[in-house]
Amino acid sequence: MNRLIIARFWPFALILLLICFTYLYSVKNVQQQKGTQCQLFETQTCVVSIQGLDFSGRLLRTAEVEEEINIELAYPSQYTLQQSYIQGINMYMGQTALINTASSTEDGMTTAKYLFFLGACSERDMRWQLVLLFVNPATLDEKRLFFNFDTHY
Repeated sequence: MNRLIIARFWPFALILLLICFTYLYSVKNVQQQKGTQCQLFETQTCVVSIQGLDFSGRLLRTAEVEEEINIELAYPSQYTLQQSYIQGINMYMGQTALINTASSTEDGMTTAKYLFFLGACSERDMRWQLVLLFVNPATLDEKRLFFNFDTHY
């Protein structure tokens, strides 16, 4: 009797085990995406302090869709910007790259300017998220930041 039960239900147990492993792996990946959030309002500077280090972002003018938009980022010079893109929060618009236009380092801080373009969609009030991954090449320490902002048309 026991062998019959085991023979019938082992495939289900195996599938359940695979589902559990898949879930645990996906939870780990979601945790890796966690970072510090900051809200960009018009052209105000948004500063994030992580473990005593300041990272900041500032739109150089109010963000508008289908227009060239410039942003200035300031971060500790021991870090490099390894990954950066903009994605939609309340709509899917893919990922938009940032283009570096200028960079300088002074007093242990790097100040860099980037430009980007945002497309328009049927949603008139769009929420965006700038995703930044900074890495210290010497220690491999990573800092992930999310700067959120809105556009309206």
